[in-house]
Amino acid sequence: MEQKRKTHPFLFHGDAKEYFRIWIVNTLLTLLTCGIFSAWAKVRKRRYLRGNTELMGHRFDYRADPRRILVGNLVVALLFVAYMVVGQVYPVVRLGALAVGLLLLPWVVVRSLAFNAHNTCYRGMRFYFHQTYGMAALTYLGQLLVVIITCGFYYPAWVRNQREFTIGNHRLGDAFFRFSSKSGPFYSSYLVSGAMIFGALILGGMLTGVMLAVTKHKVATFTELVPFFIVYGSVFYLAKHYLFARLFNQVWNHTRLDGHRFVARMDAGRWIQLQLGNLGAIIASCGLLYPWAVVRSSSYALSCLQFEPDRPIETIGRLGKDEGSAFSETAGEFIGMDFGL
Repeated sequence: MEQKRKTHPFLFHGDAKEYFRIWIVNTLLTLLTCGIFSAWAKVRKRRYLRGNTELMGHRFDYRADPRRILVGNLVVALLFVAYMVVGQVYPVVRLGALAVGLLLLPWVVVRSLAFNAHNTCYRGMRFYFHQTYGMAALTYLGQLLVVIITCGFYYPAWVRNQREFTIGNHRLGDAFFRFSSKSGPFYSSYLVSGAMIFGALILGGMLTGVMLAVTKHKVATFTELVPFFIVYGSVFYLAKHYLFARLFNQVWNHTRLDGHRFVARMDAGRWIQLQLGNLGAIIASCGLLYPWAVVRSSSYALSCLQFEPDRPIETIGRLGKDEGSAFSETAGEFIGMDFGL
């Protein structure tokens, strides 16, 4: 019989007032600089949220250089302008931007994951992401074709495989992450959320039909479509957060760090109730309570997550500790850029 492991909860120490000050400064400076400050805003946000996340008496840290994020933002902005603006006049430019974006996608995914892993630390050790461009191309482009060919039926399996690619190529020091979930739970989760959205489409369509019958219009006006948008938007919001809660448990419960494991017990009903409260508060405050909603969501999500080590966490060693880590640390500074993934 397997010996019962001691569990260690994740703790979140964030404060809504503190995060509000960070958020409001980030928002104002991003607007004043026409988006340039968004790179620094992203670092400040991640540094605060990860720095207030604690496990076994140690907090996480985020050490990214905002200038590298800015470069990634500029690349994405350039492709967007080429596709949306220049492409309106020169369609060949739009096709070229789309082709370049698709070709760069595996590189963008790997570089973003490597960048964020390298700049996230726990107990003084950095996370690492092993760069595999071929597997990234197979996962994000090759399997996308399968999704298209199967008219979307393969989509839940594609999401599951993306999680395996992301998690399975990470490590902390010399300890490797593994992901072992089957595709079935992903299909059942998407089936329920898809049924909710499909039901909303039918109900919204029926309401629109009633409105047209009352007004005797042949084509629905914007006012007559309002009930449809309300029903569809509300149910879509519920389905999205139902899916998050289900997959939160599924992903974490099938993630291992060597022999260490994670345990997630998020209640979907409570999560949805919390998000409905957040949405109401954000709307009522014209967006000013967004930081409160972020802190509230982060606190609850982390309270649902526990860590079960199979041996002392101190046994996880720094990568390259025997041959010296100067080279790996230096090389890590040039490991990539963040593209918002």
